[in-house]
Amino acid sequence: MTKKATYRLFLFSFIAAFFFSCKKENTVVDNFTIKMDAIIVKNDSIHAYYTTDGTINFNEEQSFWTQVKGNKKNQEITITFPKNVVPNQFRLDFGNTLLQDDIVLNKLEMEYKNKKIVLKGRKIYELLRVDVNNTFLDKEIGLLIRKDKTNKNGPSLYPNGDYLRLKLVEFTSNKNNQ
Repeated sequence: MTKKATYRLFLFSFIAAFFFSCKKENTVVDNFTIKMDAIIVKNDSIHAYYTTDGTINFNEEQSFWTQVKGNKKNQEITITFPKNVVPNQFRLDFGNTLLQDDIVLNKLEMEYKNKKIVLKGRKIYELLRVDVNNTFLDKEIGLLIRKDKTNKNGPSLYPNGDYLRLKLVEFTSNKNNQ
């Protein structure tokens, strides 16, 4: 065998050993997450509120912000809830930026312990409703429109009656995660 062939064999063996020694572990992520397929054109942030007592008494202590980099095309936006927080109600406030264009929400996924609920199009609004005080909604195309372009409050999604709570309790219960 030539030195070049020996070198190639050694290199191939090293690379093969590296890849075969790397095991993909099936890790369970305990953080509750929401992933959205959306179009948010300008840099902005989403204010997520949550409760764990089944009420819709949203407050600043149980809220957090997720930064969004603007994009004219569909993008996946991930909202990761704090460790050990399993909400049974949540609210999403979009468009903190006054000059934000209308927002398109195509899909919303909730994920917890490697389980998913996927809502597309109109299905989103079976569990969530818009805040009619500051949001117009076109359900056909998932368009969320700020009613008053001079008001800092952008479009908001709230729980639709008790539907979200019931779905989240069922989805996150231990008997379904075994």
